[in-house]
Amino acid sequence: MGVTDADEPVERVFQALCEGRLARDDLTARKIAAFLGQTTMVLYHHFGSLDGFLIRVDGAGWRRLAGLLEARARAGADARALAVAYVEFALRHPDLYWLMAERRFDRARLREEGRLRLARPLWSGFVELLRRYGSARPAEDTHVLFAGLHGIAMLALSGRANLGEAPAPDEEVAFAAARRLADLVLPARPPEPPAPQPIGDRGPRRSA
Repeated sequence: MGVTDADEPVERVFQALCEGRLARDDLTARKIAAFLGQTTMVLYHHFGSLDGFLIRVDGAGWRRLAGLLEARARAGADARALAVAYVEFALRHPDLYWLMAERRFDRARLREEGRLRLARPLWSGFVELLRRYGSARPAEDTHVLFAGLHGIAMLALSGRANLGEAPAPDEEVAFAAARRLADLVLPARPPEPPAPQPIGDRGPRRSA
């Protein structure tokens, strides 16, 4: 049976990466098609290229992370807890996180093809989250915080988070570093409540 819904193969690969049933070495056109029980044409017909498909899976990962951080913010988590949640997400889903933050995409081509339409709204959501946590320069601080948390996550994933002599687990050291980074970037204050969404606002639409 052929794939009739372009979102269905994206969701299947996304969930398989989340659950560890697919790894980064499986993210080739041939292996993805075999996993889906299709030919490689399923990727090119619906998504234009392997990059066009994987950028959709990448977007699903960032939406999942954004939703996780937003849920914790609404529950009253402080900035340190959100920083830990970011690193924890990367450590719990290493292959998905590699796709989200490490794999190289031909972004110029994807932009020309209109396949990066969700990137700006997603980034704006992260910027707004930092503004609610008291950042005076939320756009700049978002770059700084993401760069720092990514570095912490990658050190932990490579087994190099604990570069000192203390016999602490890499994960524990990474979480402590994330908390300290949040202290340096953001003021110590509770988050502002999110602004109510207008009636009928259903959030960003999925790209085709």
